[in-house]
Amino acid sequence: MKELSTDERIQLLVAPDSQRLDYFVEQAKATELVWSLSNEEGYVMVETDDGDCVMVWPDAEFASQWAVDDWDDCEPVSVSLEVFKSEWLPSLTLDNVTVAVFPNIEDEGKLSTAEELTALFA
Repeated sequence: MKELSTDERIQLLVAPDSQRLDYFVEQAKATELVWSLSNEEGYVMVETDDGDCVMVWPDAEFASQWAVDDWDDCEPVSVSLEVFKSEWLPSLTLDNVTVAVFPNIEDEGKLSTAEELTALFA
């Protein structure tokens, strides 16, 4: 995969949620990795109006932009796409946890259900 320029990264951050979701799925399939943030307690969860939510990004650099303030003890951690599909998504489905796909710095991300993501990666 080619490295994104700073301009391309900024373009993605301001792109509509649906476009970031498409990019996330493409990247995950190409690199076979999904990125999240983790600290000593495990993966970062955020609470939304709809309950718990886990955040995922297409690469380490996008994820690391979030490792500030409350999360400055976090670092980007990769999960293989295989594990994401075979372990994360089924367990998130069971626990009714949504997934914020590629949230941008304004805290906007496409909230997807694990079922929706399972279908996208099928």
